[in-house]
Amino acid sequence: MVLSSARTSVSFFVSTLTAMSHDAASPRPPGASIPDTATSRLLAGLLTGALLTAVALPGRNLGGGTDVRDSFPFSHYPMFSARRKSHYWVTHLLGIEADGTSRPLHYSYLGTGGLNAVRRQVRRRVRDGDGPVLAEHAAALLARRDRPADRGVVRVHVVRGRYLVDPFMRGRAREEFTTKLRVSGSADVPGRGILRAGRDPVGDTDGEEGNR
Repeated sequence: MVLSSARTSVSFFVSTLTAMSHDAASPRPPGASIPDTATSRLLAGLLTGALLTAVALPGRNLGGGTDVRDSFPFSHYPMFSARRKSHYWVTHLLGIEADGTSRPLHYSYLGTGGLNAVRRQVRRRVRDGDGPVLAEHAAALLARRDRPADRGVVRVHVVRGRYLVDPFMRGRAREEFTTKLRVSGSADVPGRGILRAGRDPVGDTDGEEGNR
């Protein structure tokens, strides 16, 4: 209702100002499309006030009760209003190169669809004990796709990691925001070289890395 009234007011003011722009007797600064008169300034002020009121009025719905209604520009939606945790657990793929270097792999090796959909499916399957199956599938797919960026990867781990939010958002090194890694499944990439002895920083069995 408020926005509808605001739109009606805006239409009225625009129509009025447009009509005034055709008044040749009104003073008009160089380059201006609307005459600079006391009336035009008043209408501009009223228009500004109407727009600001339309934006601010939804704030009256905010309160301590549970019966609240979201509206622009205020929102109770958890993405914007929930208290952010200091860390998150994420299940994902980790690729290991022959020299022991590790890095996350693209989620498309685990499934098709959007990131959040794949992440939920993978988390559920890992919880059901399918981590080794997912690792074998991802390793085979990685070898078949043969992407240049991933050609150095010789082993794949399905891991569940605990990551600190603040260091991650500040662009710190992965070692600084990674506090734990639990391996749920591992597989060597078919046709790739083998890891040098002792180079895998994660290992082959379920476990944790780090104790922070």
